[in-house]
Amino acid sequence: MENNRSQLPHVLAIIPARGGSKGLPRKNLRLLAGEPLLVHSVRTALLSGLVTRTICSTDDPEIAEAARQCGAEVPFMRPAGLSGDTATDADYAFHAVSWLRNEQDWLADVLVILWPTCPLRRVEDVDGAIRTLVADPTADSVVSVVRPNKSPYKMWRRTNQGYLVPLLTSDIFEQYAGPRQRLPEVLAPNGYVHVVRAATLLQSSSILGLKVLPFEMDSHHNFDIDTEEDFQIAEAELRTKSKL
Repeated sequence: MENNRSQLPHVLAIIPARGGSKGLPRKNLRLLAGEPLLVHSVRTALLSGLVTRTICSTDDPEIAEAARQCGAEVPFMRPAGLSGDTATDADYAFHAVSWLRNEQDWLADVLVILWPTCPLRRVEDVDGAIRTLVADPTADSVVSVVRPNKSPYKMWRRTNQGYLVPLLTSDIFEQYAGPRQRLPEVLAPNGYVHVVRAATLLQSSSILGLKVLPFEMDSHHNFDIDTEEDFQIAEAELRTKSKL
């Protein structure tokens, strides 16, 4: 890719951070390494050499202020109808891209979603995922993935009658008992970075589209904050990095 900014697509990074959180109340404002959780994702976006604008989509005034303090734009407050437990990623993403187009006459070419619950992501992974999409003009989106430790082809589910049957099926005899190398390749999303063309989002209301490319990461990049223990692990990891 050219270093000339004019040759690059308009890349919008969006940090979604609604006020409600049932598992860990006020999670997005919870201090991690001395800063609100969402700040770590905002900073990663701001350090990217490919991101044009970084915004926070939130319904919460306190979160909005924290985002502004660390350099993100908060050009609007997310409508209540897009802030509940049933709202999807496509809902707030579509709203953000449409609002910027309609209210500021600014249209993103590419949207990058950076969930605050992955504060350990690296700038090079964000840029790498963006480059992966830009390099393939036929692709709709890029999803960061890792190879899971356990293949779902070796997993089971329980029937209504109480018997076990394979979770997934293949043409491999007794797949659950054979070597993993014989099983189909499986990649699991890790939530670190999601990139989608704005045109795909606006035309289909989907953050995936039909042609999804993987951005494969090392298996240890598979950390998402969901519990108190996760916060402690992330705190220790960031403390270690700060000493390097």
